[in-house]
Amino acid sequence: MALFEIPTRANSKTNDMKLAKQSNSTRKAVPTVRGGNSLLDRITQAQKLVETHLGKFKDKYILIQDTMSLVKYLNKCIDNGVISIDTETTGLDPLQDEIAGICIYTSNMPGAYIPINHVSFITNMVVPDQLSVDIIKAEFDRMIKSNTDIIMFNAKFDIRFLRNQVGLKDIYCTWDCYLAQRLLNENEPTNALKKLHQKYVLNGEEDAFTFEELFKGIPFTLVPLQTAVLYAAHDPEITYELYDYQRKYLRADSDREDMRKLYWVFKNIEMPCVKVCCDMEDNGILFDLTYNQVLSERYNNILKDKLNAFYEHLNAYNDKITTYRLKHTDCKLDNPINIASPTQLAILFYDILGYDVIDSKSPRGTGVDILRKMDSPLANSILEYREVEKLISTYIDKLPECVNPKDGRIHCSFNQYGANTGRMSSSDPNLQNIPSHNKDIRKMFVASDGYVLMSSDFSQQEPKCLAALCRKDGDSQMYNTFMQGKDLYSEIASKAFNKPYEECREFNADGTTNKAGKERRTQAKSILLGVLYGRGVNSIAEQLNCTPEKAQAIKDSVFRGFPAIKKFEDESLDMAYETGYVTTVCGRKRRLPDLQLDEYEFKWKNGVAPTVDVLDFDDEAETEIPERIIRKYLTQLHKAKFGEKRKIFEKANEEDIWIVDNGGKIADATRQCVNSRIQGSAADLTKLAMIELNNNQRLKELGFRLLIPVHDEVIAECPEENVKECSKLLAETMSKAAEKILEMPIKCDVEITKAWYGDEIEIS
Repeated sequence: MALFEIPTRANSKTNDMKLAKQSNSTRKAVPTVRGGNSLLDRITQAQKLVETHLGKFKDKYILIQDTMSLVKYLNKCIDNGVISIDTETTGLDPLQDEIAGICIYTSNMPGAYIPINHVSFITNMVVPDQLSVDIIKAEFDRMIKSNTDIIMFNAKFDIRFLRNQVGLKDIYCTWDCYLAQRLLNENEPTNALKKLHQKYVLNGEEDAFTFEELFKGIPFTLVPLQTAVLYAAHDPEITYELYDYQRKYLRADSDREDMRKLYWVFKNIEMPCVKVCCDMEDNGILFDLTYNQVLSERYNNILKDKLNAFYEHLNAYNDKITTYRLKHTDCKLDNPINIASPTQLAILFYDILGYDVIDSKSPRGTGVDILRKMDSPLANSILEYREVEKLISTYIDKLPECVNPKDGRIHCSFNQYGANTGRMSSSDPNLQNIPSHNKDIRKMFVASDGYVLMSSDFSQQEPKCLAALCRKDGDSQMYNTFMQGKDLYSEIASKAFNKPYEECREFNADGTTNKAGKERRTQAKSILLGVLYGRGVNSIAEQLNCTPEKAQAIKDSVFRGFPAIKKFEDESLDMAYETGYVTTVCGRKRRLPDLQLDEYEFKWKNGVAPTVDVLDFDDEAETEIPERIIRKYLTQLHKAKFGEKRKIFEKANEEDIWIVDNGGKIADATRQCVNSRIQGSAADLTKLAMIELNNNQRLKELGFRLLIPVHDEVIAECPEENVKECSKLLAETMSKAAEKILEMPIKCDVEITKAWYGDEIEIS
């Protein structure tokens, strides 16, 4: 539709007049305002700040306060084929907080702000000349049907507010600048819109002010419109400019293959996953408050028992404690000693009981690892108390506070790029961190009335990702093992220990346990997973309950028998050394720049050689340390044992030389090489499966809905009467989504329950 071509709306003027009249007669409760000083003083100060920093934009931005203006603007967006959208709200909860207004921008138009729910901070009356939600919904729906590209930053937030507060159920985003930035550089130190725009679009110039800095807790609905427009209309414009910058690099026709693959990940995984996350957050999961009360009573009784057990063990040392109190009358010890006080426990263990220092970095520490190493009944009783106390404070007491009072469900926030590998995370609360070893806690999450929960996870997802990556690198050893229907861990054990495959199986042909075979398989599995997760030999030895020397010998045997593992490890390191990054099976990047660092860096303390007179401008400055000096110190450092390096650093310091040891950074990056490729590939597969599940029309018809992803597993619910068909479609859809990428079969097992980790329901 051409600019200014307006659809027939005979009653649009009447509606606007009616709205203005309504606004003048409607009084709203003023939202709670945080901070000191009067509201008038604070808003006046905020207005001055806005004028100072954003006043230059006063002729650049506009308010849209009537239907005709909105129609004209959206017509231009449709003509351009693109619009940038942002929202201003009173909080972060799309289900309970209010939307203040919508910010929009398209090229060759001024940035605009559409106020919806602003209130006068003086009269408490609704500010006049604001558009109704009904008018906004109708016009935006018209634009949505035109398939106009929609640009956002952190789209999930804006989409959910527009869905729940404006009724735009079909709102979408075609380019999320936040996700694009994460793909372009996941190590970016800031992920804030204004700072990214300042860095990349403005080349570090100008200010990057945020709402919190300007208004410090004042709800945006109280901000006067002429001030609000300067701040609000600026955001969609800079979002568009950041998008314009990003699409130069992230595009399908890039002359670089790595960037074309990265664009594929963006358009086929990350962007479609936005809708999945929005739907899951809107769905939420039902929380059983009655069962929570049962657990609260049960675990608080257990906590009392654990505390009593601690005091019983403490009684054995009453004489020593009494003697210490008499000698140290000013000691900071409660009576009895407070189990929750690290200071009092440190006095108990190190001063009264005379324990030796266990950790030199924390000489008076009483943390979990230190108490475990103490390995005494008293220390163990504290550990047991803390474990129960953590369950109560973190889950049993905390989770009810997260329940939405309107629907009794917990709606957490899913961060689809939560880890730098691409793996998802969640917060408020973290539903991916609900302990699995304690099944009581997970049972507080239940199916809706008339529904059942279903969980489905990929079988051997990460080893199959490894097989697919090895095959891409030209080694099909693992791929062939899977295609032959063999158990990978047993096949690795067979090759490593030079035993027949059947003698490395966990079970014999008759179903009985093969003790020797199970041990060989476990060892092979520990080595493989140790490589995949970046574990060192000491960690693997602890898991296998053997010496590090024995673990190293087993690892060497596995590498000899199954060279594909060692080859993949080496090639991943080579990739990181050469390019600065490693890639997943789909082409997602994990940048590891620390691998390209020199082991040691040498710098003059003052930037120049000490022989240079910094006040003599004719004296030629020697900024580089001579090669002979660097070689001298490198020779010493490479010969030195760990404890001797400090003396070398101190000697160099006396000669005005700083030596930076990058060994720790390089070691950390080395450990991440393989894990980043595997974990990132697994994240790709899980996201692709979630997208397919969320888009499956038949599953929608059956009432199926996704609730929570937990890495290689998804939790969903469906009506009880549809459980058989839904469970079949769930497994098939997940498997097929992953098989397209892996090019090998991968099984998904489905479990049906009424509560998370509850008793399994058999499907007839």
